[in-house]
Amino acid sequence: MSYDTDHVRNAGRTPERITGIQAFTDLVDNAALAGLYTSIRNRETATGPELVDKAAVSKKTVYDYLHKLERAGLITEAGAENGAATYTAEDFEMTLTVRDVAVSITPALVEVLSRRDEYSVIDRILEEHGLLTFALAHDLVRAHNEGDITIRQIGDLTGLSSGMTYDLVDAIYAIRGFGEKPSSPETYTPDNVGSEQPDTDSTEE
Repeated sequence: MSYDTDHVRNAGRTPERITGIQAFTDLVDNAALAGLYTSIRNRETATGPELVDKAAVSKKTVYDYLHKLERAGLITEAGAENGAATYTAEDFEMTLTVRDVAVSITPALVEVLSRRDEYSVIDRILEEHGLLTFALAHDLVRAHNEGDITIRQIGDLTGLSSGMTYDLVDAIYAIRGFGEKPSSPETYTPDNVGSEQPDTDSTEE
């Protein structure tokens, strides 16, 4: 069976039933759920007991989350180890349209979102600026790591304050393991600052 429609493109096999759409959006809002998915994905395979040992939530919550992720097709049972089921994470991409702009939720974005309790700037940007701005900022930080953009430009393009921009760059560098972290924040000097207060420490990252 092969078909193409406006919303579904099939490579020749009967499509699987997609359930638990709420689980996808919960990955954005629930750091513990996002962290569980990310732990399985980073390990390639993981058992319930292994995840319970590392989780910051209760054993019951871990298994509730495993069932939720499995029902949504985000993880699948891959076998057993010492009598416990082993799970593997599925790659995915979910695209949402916000103000005529398509925003994709991917495992890479979920990995960063899973650390929002550790890096408060992530939560602040989501709460104050929304998912669209956060996703854009995330991608611009990756471009910064590749030498294609400055921290000043990230702030200009996203509308984030200089301090928030630097904090996010620092957080994503740590989470994604990007080379060396930026050593110091850029100093933004408003145009109306008088010459008696020169910005002698301004740097361009």
